[in-house]
Amino acid sequence: MPVPGLEAGVHVFSALLSALTAVAILVLVYKRVDDRSLLRVLGIALALLVWIAWISSAPIYIYEYASDKNMIVSFDETKTAHKFGMEVKEHIFYTGLILATLVPIALYSVDPVSDASRRILLWILISLVIGFIIMDALGSWIATAAKQAWAIKAGGG
Repeated sequence: MPVPGLEAGVHVFSALLSALTAVAILVLVYKRVDDRSLLRVLGIALALLVWIAWISSAPIYIYEYASDKNMIVSFDETKTAHKFGMEVKEHIFYTGLILATLVPIALYSVDPVSDASRRILLWILISLVIGFIIMDALGSWIATAAKQAWAIKAGGG
């Protein structure tokens, strides 16, 4: 029997590793490090980690988040966390999935040291890192709202 909640750990851990990988690639591109094989391996790792985070989120949202969502939207104090926070988080996640998939394609297609290619890679990677920070904040807000909603219900609210 699988351990309940393990997929949430896989989801968060692979998302965190993908953010760290994006930062590593960002630094290497910013510093104009011309080690294409390293950049390509990191680019593939980034895409795989983001895809693992995306795939491992499915059981969370299908089975586990439903009860939290019902609680969150039941109270005015927490409703915005789902109605705004989760919607924004989902859009950023899909955008990040596309951008992370684009990174290895770009690293195999362009010269990461040339000015034009470097600018494209920097914008993609900066967008990914900013998106991760926003998603992490929104995830924290939603998790806190779920705990708050369950506490309100337990208190008779």
